Parts: sequence; structure tokens; C-alpha cells
Amino acid sequence: MASSNIHAGDRAYAKWQQAVSARYADRSFVAHNRSGVALDPVYSGLDRHGREAEMPGQYPYTRGIYPIHYQYQPWMDLQIIGYGLPAQTRERMDLLLQEGGSKGYFDREAYNFIFDMPTSMGYDPDYPGVRGSIGDCGISVCKASDYEILLAGKNLERTTVSMVLNAGSPGMLALYLAAAKRRGFAFDKLGGNLTNYIWDFFGHSGGTNFSPRGSYRLIADIAAYCAEHVPLWNTLTISEHNICEAGADNVQAVAYAIAAIVAVNEECVKLDIHPDKVAPRFGFHVRYGENFFEEVAKTRALRRVYAKVNKERFGCTRSGSLQARIHAQTAGSLLTAQQPLNNLVRNAYGALAAVLSGVNGMTINAYDEALGLPTEEAVTLSLRTSQIIAEETGAVHVSDPLGGSFYVESLTDEIERRVFDILADIDNRGGLIACIESGWIKNQISAAAYRWRQEIESGARTMVGVNKYTNDEPEQFAVFQPDPEAARIAIAEVERHRRERDNPRCSAALENLRRAAVDVSDGRAIGSVMANLVAAADADATLGEMQTVLHEVFGRNK
Repeated sequence: MASSNIHAGDRAYAKWQQAVSARYADRSFVAHNRSGVALDPVYSGLDRHGREAEMPGQYPYTRGIYPIHYQYQPWMDLQIIGYGLPAQTRERMDLLLQEGGSKGYFDREAYNFIFDMPTSMGYDPDYPGVRGSIGDCGISVCKASDYEILLAGKNLERTTVSMVLNAGSPGMLALYLAAAKRRGFAFDKLGGNLTNYIWDFFGHSGGTNFSPRGSYRLIADIAAYCAEHVPLWNTLTISEHNICEAGADNVQAVAYAIAAIVAVNEECVKLDIHPDKVAPRFGFHVRYGENFFEEVAKTRALRRVYAKVNKERFGCTRSGSLQARIHAQTAGSLLTAQQPLNNLVRNAYGALAAVLSGVNGMTINAYDEALGLPTEEAVTLSLRTSQIIAEETGAVHVSDPLGGSFYVESLTDEIERRVFDILADIDNRGGLIACIESGWIKNQISAAAYRWRQEIESGARTMVGVNKYTNDEPEQFAVFQPDPEAARIAIAEVERHRRERDNPRCSAALENLRRAAVDVSDGRAIGSVMANLVAAADADATLGEMQTVLHEVFGRNK
């Protein structure tokens, strides 16, 4: 493979070349631009401190977790899908597939489901007070048969399913696994992602989540169960994105996301689960779109800090435990109702920053999300944005193309330093759970959010179309209208479901779940909560019924 840009005596390059040959055989990744210039798949040299430069795919993975990245396998294109009832969301799924979206790794189909607020919190449609939110801003799902409708005809062994929700995560995974079991799919062939936002220390999600201590015990239970029974499933996605959306700056968001990993690992160690067993299936959900170069640098710093923490603090040795997998999403809080077409540009630059950072999957928000649920036109334009970056810009020809930039490398080092300072502060305050319970982290993020808002209102920070370059002329945009009958239909359907199921069998399964929850809460039989959730879902228990049991044992946030 041609490598004219690499110093002849660079040992890091020699090691990288061996990894490429072992992983990709004799395949060449040299590309050519329109002018006919040959482009090597990676560029390097001595770094600005005179040390031998790091290569992609080498610890601590600053430059990416693969020796060759998009030249071999593009990012997963995961547009957020979800509104109304399962049959209605299935229509949007089919549209995206038809338009060339829903692409997972190695020709798999991939779907990124977002759920309405009742579902996200673990409530059934007939829970008091939630009717007005059913099917709004997400899909309503509360029983295993809903997944049978949503994924009818899909080969689940060739389909990646991502679930974006909060406290309802454990029960939601159980519903999916029960539906897969009914269709005859083996659990060890199923692949997907669970966000597992079952705590809320940053004040963004709202609603009812689990207590901090109960959350981490449940996360460990799910991780242990899946490591044994559903080994291809990614059991935890730490949302740096949501921490940013709540108002944190980039350094805070990375630090608190890593602190969450530390807390999970510490919980696993307490339960005699070595992090090497579960960490390879942890990942991050990261926000892009506010500051181009800072967000490239924060991604590189996140990968570096994650690798160092897992290796040096927890003794992890598996490469998968040291490699931070990152799903990117453009910034929803920066989308404006004023001059909403400007959001197309914001999303494009955010997506490009994510690509130049070397992320593994990407969601580009629709430009009209500040107005309501995305229209089909807006969703398609978001998909086209990703496709243009992949197919037209040449950004995919070189791994970590900004590596070696004095600016980006300096930012990366500085973010890393500040992140470790915050992690040390959290340790000195008794750890993440203590900082959540005391309200310290929420106060830190609230203060950062207030500073940002003051900057926008004073004009110190420009937001085009909002506080500068404004236009008073009214604009008319089509807004997607969800089915007003969705709530009535969902409530009637769950009532019918409860009447027609085998209620003695369901009650017995829920009682078994309660006993398992008590055992796990006491530190015994780790993995049995998830096992009994699957059994309860298969016995036609609803999401809300399972959630009631879990909240009674593991507590609620305050």
C-alpha cells in the first residue's frame, strides 16, 4: 500500500500496516481525487511534541478505533423513526428503506426507534394523564405484539434495532426479545442498541426515571444477561448528546459521560463482574453542530480518555473494552423555528464534523423539528445530507484527516486535561452517584445552560435568524400532523390485550419478576431481572406492568 506521507522509520506506521494486512488482506484503499492525486488512506508523522505519532486503530484510539474506517465500511445511517402507532411508523421505515436509508453495517438494515414520552418512561397508553402524549414525538409501544407489527417480515438476524428511550429501556428490550423468540430467532444472532437512559442526573429528559443507585444495579443486570444470552446487543449508550442538550459545555458533557461509565464499571466490580465482560457492548451518543473544531477534538478526546480509564483504572485488556463506539446526532436544541431552512446548513456542518471525527453511526435531525414532528420531505433531506457527505465530498477517503492539525491536536489535549480534572473532582466528592444525589452535577449543568442563554439574549453569541440577520416576514412551512385517533386506538388496544391474554400466567410471571428484582437489588443472581422481564413479556405483560414492579424495588428519581 502506498504511503509516501509516512516517515520510513515510523514504528507506529509499521504496526498499523501489519494490522491492515491482517484485517483487510491485500485490499487497496488508495483513492484518487478529481485532479488525479493519489490519496493514501491515512496521513501521519511525528507529532508536535516530537513523539512518534499514533495511527488509527491503535491505543488510545484518539484517531479512531479501526485501522481503516469509512474506506471499508461507511457509518450506519440511522435516521430517527417513530410516531403514532406501530403500523404508522412502519410506513416511515419503508419510506427510508426505499430512499436508500436505514443502512447498518455490512448490508444490514438498521432502524433507530424513538418512543413517545409515556413509552419512554415505561407507562402504558391508559396510564392516567398521558393520553395527550400518545404517539406524539415518538412511537407508542407497550407489548410484544407491537414489535411483531413493527417488524413484520423482517429478518431480525440481518436487522439492527436501536431503541431511544429512558426509564422504559429494560422492559422495552424484553418486549423486543419476546417478539423475536415468538418468531423463532435465536437471541445470540440479534443485534441492536439500547440507550438505557434510566437515570436523569442532568435535568433534560423529564418524567420519572429510576433512583441513581437502582439505575446502576439494573444496568449491570442487563449487561450481564446480554453478555451471556444476547452477546451482539449493545446494552448501554451513554448520552453525551443529552447532557449537551441540557446545557453543558463540551468538556462537561464528555466528563460526565465518562463518569457514568466509571460508575457502571464500579457497580460491576462490586458485583464480581469484570468490566472486560460487559464494556465491549457500551457506547456513546454524542452531539454535533455547535462548534466545528471543538466537536472534532472532543470526540478524539472522548475516545482517548475512555481507553485510558478502562485500561488504567479498571484493568481492561480486551480491545473492545478500550474502543469507544460513537453514534453521532446533530444538535436538536440548536434548531430554530425562525428561518427553519437555516437548520439544513447547521445539520450539514454538524454531520461533517461527526464524519471528520470518525464516528460509527449517525442521525441527522430534520430541519423542521423545531416546528413539530418531521415531514417526510424533511426526513428525506436529512438522509440526502448524509449521502452527499459520503458520496460527493471525498471526506471518506482518509481516516482522521484532521489528525496532525496543530489546532485540533491542541484542543484534543486540552479537553482531555480538563476532563480528567472534572473526573478527579467527582471522585473527591464521593463519586458520580453521590454527585447526582446531592444535585451537584445538575447545578453545574444548569449554570452552564444559564450562561449560554445569557450569551444568546445579549448577542454575545450569534444565532443566525434569531438574534442577528433576522427577518420579520412571515414564513409558511408544512407541519406534519400525527393521527389524532392514535391515542384512542392505543388505549382500546391495550385494554383488549389485557382481556384476552392468559392472566394467571401473566400474574405468575410478574411475581417471578418481583422476586428476581429483590434478589438483584440485594446483589444476588445478577442477570435474573432481565431474564424474568423477557419471560413476563412473553407472558403478555405490558411495559407499564413490568415497570411498576421495577420501580417498587429499585426506586424512582427525586
